[in-house]
Amino acid sequence: MHLMVLFLLSLSMMVVSVVVGAVAGPANPKPGDSWLPWLSWQALSQVLMFALPTLVVAWRYYRPGQRQWLRLDFSGSRWLLALAGVVVMLLLVPLTDWLTAWNDALHLPQALNPVEESLRRAGEQSQGMLQDMMREVNPLVSLLCVALVPAVCEELFFRAGIQNLLQRWTGNVHVAVWVTAAVFSLAHFEVFAFLPRFLLGALLGYLYVGGGSLVVNAVAHFVNNAIVVVAFWLACGHGIDFDPSAPLAVGWEVTVACSVAAVFLLVVTFGKRLKISV
Repeated sequence: MHLMVLFLLSLSMMVVSVVVGAVAGPANPKPGDSWLPWLSWQALSQVLMFALPTLVVAWRYYRPGQRQWLRLDFSGSRWLLALAGVVVMLLLVPLTDWLTAWNDALHLPQALNPVEESLRRAGEQSQGMLQDMMREVNPLVSLLCVALVPAVCEELFFRAGIQNLLQRWTGNVHVAVWVTAAVFSLAHFEVFAFLPRFLLGALLGYLYVGGGSLVVNAVAHFVNNAIVVVAFWLACGHGIDFDPSAPLAVGWEVTVACSVAAVFLLVVTFGKRLKISV
């Protein structure tokens, strides 16, 4: 029941966010317009759709002592675990990049060609919008609105909310992690980027469980978002001429080695709480 309430609240807030965007006008910035209203709307949408429903469910259905499942632990040791989580995530970048290229090369059945073209065009428009924004907006503002706010709000909703409730319902942490990862990836509405985001969602889920604090997975999520923001900012006439969406030029040997190192570090650092060992 609590999971259904969480989804309904999020859906309701999504409708509110869309209406606000349509009425206030920041949802579709035009050339020459300020990006600040659009960025503010994006940040507000994240708070309304993800953070607020999770906090409302925690406040409405759980006594103060039971709300510890949100894992809002900001002690020093958690930040060290967050650093380890970031290293694991960075080591998985070659594998994520390979999955991105492989996923992008997939095609829908021929009968769904119009749908595929529409989905790919939407992805290109989103990337083009990000590039246009990076040319005009202060990178610190972009990091706040595009990297930090989504990282915190989405981790509250998907990990502290959905994953926790699924784990309580199924009694299986691994089922909860992978199902939440699938929902997390689907919620971004990018079919041809489903697999890399699915892997990221699973990693964030295990960091949340193994780290014992929302800080651990939220920091890793923020760093992942920040890398994208910085890469696009550098590529938009701020120092380096390159295509931030181009695949990495690394061999399979590097990909395998980095992936093995990532799994090893994950198990060594977080394995005790995850009840796994080398």
